[in-house]
Amino acid sequence: MKIKYLKLKNWLLVTVMGAFGLSACHCHKEATKVEPEEAPEVKPREEIRLMYGVPTMNFMIRGQVKDADGRPVKDIRVNMLERNMEVKDGELQGDPERVKEWLEQSAVKTDKNGNFVISNSGIPQEEVKLMVRDVDGSENGEYKNQVLEMKVQQADVDRTGAGGWNQGTYNKEVEIKLEGK
Repeated sequence: MKIKYLKLKNWLLVTVMGAFGLSACHCHKEATKVEPEEAPEVKPREEIRLMYGVPTMNFMIRGQVKDADGRPVKDIRVNMLERNMEVKDGELQGDPERVKEWLEQSAVKTDKNGNFVISNSGIPQEEVKLMVRDVDGSENGEYKNQVLEMKVQQADVDRTGAGGWNQGTYNKEVEIKLEGK
């Protein structure tokens, strides 16, 4: 019985709302006629393109990690930090489990010559931050975690193939010197 009452109540509510909605769209005024000679001149508009999405930029960062003596260091983890990520005392701030998962999934590791390549896509930024971490203990020396901040200069952005939401590719080569612990 209660279900029938609710169905009837909903049906009445929808009917009443529909009737008011339809009557609200009705215009009681008579349309005024515009004589052709009184009509204003209509200029053609430029085409307006509407796009839904978020601007993106490709990031291609190549680099080499060296120790204080200029020797390449292998097995160093390098992460490109996302916008609004905060680092304090060499540690990424936030929920510890999410931070750990993100650091593991997004890191690239330096090869035996200390070289790394980060290829990423994201929202264009005014500044790119790289977090450099030594996670293998004393195997290749012990180094402090550090954050390298780089301003995105227009000279470093390749606009070839850019268009629509694609803002181009940020190309940067860096050399990172590690400090011992």
